[in-house]
Amino acid sequence: MAAKTVVKGDSLGLVSKLLDTGTVDTVYRDVYLQRARTLMAEVLSLEAFRGLEQEKEELATLPIMIGRAMEKSDWPRVKQLSSRGEALRRAAEGKQRQLEMARAVYTVTDVRLDPFSPGLLPFTRLSARNLSALRAQAADHLASLERADVPWKDFYVGRRTALQALAVTTSDSAAVSMDPREAAQRALKGGDMKELARLADTLMAAVTPAMGGPASPEAGARPTARSEQPSADLLTEFSDDTLKAAQRLGLGARHLDSKAEFASLRQYAWNPLFADDSRRVNVRQVSLPIGAPEGFRDRLEMSMIHPLVNSGGARHLPKLVAEDVLVEDFPDPKEAAQAPATELLSLLGLPGRCALPRIAIEQALLTLGADVLERELKLDPRVFRLVCVPPDVHLRLADAESWGRQPFWTHFDGYLVMADGRLRALAGGDVRFGGVFNLVGISRDYDSDRVMARFAVVRRERMVAW
Repeated sequence: MAAKTVVKGDSLGLVSKLLDTGTVDTVYRDVYLQRARTLMAEVLSLEAFRGLEQEKEELATLPIMIGRAMEKSDWPRVKQLSSRGEALRRAAEGKQRQLEMARAVYTVTDVRLDPFSPGLLPFTRLSARNLSALRAQAADHLASLERADVPWKDFYVGRRTALQALAVTTSDSAAVSMDPREAAQRALKGGDMKELARLADTLMAAVTPAMGGPASPEAGARPTARSEQPSADLLTEFSDDTLKAAQRLGLGARHLDSKAEFASLRQYAWNPLFADDSRRVNVRQVSLPIGAPEGFRDRLEMSMIHPLVNSGGARHLPKLVAEDVLVEDFPDPKEAAQAPATELLSLLGLPGRCALPRIAIEQALLTLGADVLERELKLDPRVFRLVCVPPDVHLRLADAESWGRQPFWTHFDGYLVMADGRLRALAGGDVRFGGVFNLVGISRDYDSDRVMARFAVVRRERMVAW
């Protein structure tokens, strides 16, 4: 899969299409980036790119050095530095396009939100009318990649088919499922009284409490996710070779039983319709499944207050089906700093488990995660993904593994999306703040030694929101 190949056409043009498509098909963005790195390396390797970047920094400091030499009338030095500067300038100019493309491939630190995930449109700065064009452009790019990059043709065909099967709203009025109040404002400005009356009915039905009594959960909530067929289990029979390699890396196989009784609570997840606190259901009004600990309300409330997304930028709305995963299964140490070092950390180029900002973790996973899956675990990165342990996986395993009983946080896969669109990395499990039910958002550059990394391998389907 990762073998170098000669592709048909302009390699940089294909890299550009891969990058653009990854910003649309965000759950697979790391896969597109992996392929882009392979193609980019044949034009400008990572080592060569770093060398050119160093030369660029040197070029920026040369005027100061030349100025000092001139003050001392050191003209031989001035000539030497000037000649060096001219050589660096010519080298940079000749590879400007390669440099710009390499920077976009080798230095990715951002997280792109899935524009097609339910409820995320307000944060992507796109209008509903843009979505159809965005999907069409991505499908065109994938069709071009199919023809030019034959070894990966099946992957591109699969992703193009999935995109083309996606139902996309093409008008603002059709986007009412995401934000009816905004649609009502636009209908008013456009003088569309018929549409405004229809939207008013929708809003009244959604937020008007039953007459003569307090608002019920049903009166103040509606499903965030689109209508779905029953979810399929995410079962995997890992090979003996994979299990042996996983054990060597510090990963253990775990089977998660279905928790379908909790899946119905997804209807209370954050929705643009109820972004206003005065219209949102109070978590105390929600009936929990029989046997659910009362502390679970704290976890549920966090998902009601903020939209949660996974590291693929799609809405985190876990289906809680039966699932097989590989997860780092060491017990929580009494002190986070004592967390064990493993070969997995070494393969990811991480110095340890603690004091790691999320940006550094995600960059390591983007750059090296696919190689770990393919070369070490013999798993297809287009099917599996290496991530920080997802919050629902941590919660479902916590009792059996005795997690969430120590005074530090664990990095969880995903982010809180704040009202202004900023992302805060998910973490939790600190016994001081709720233990296994604790869920918080921390800065992506927060590097406290009170936060520990724990990794898992999951099927990529669990991350897809459409």
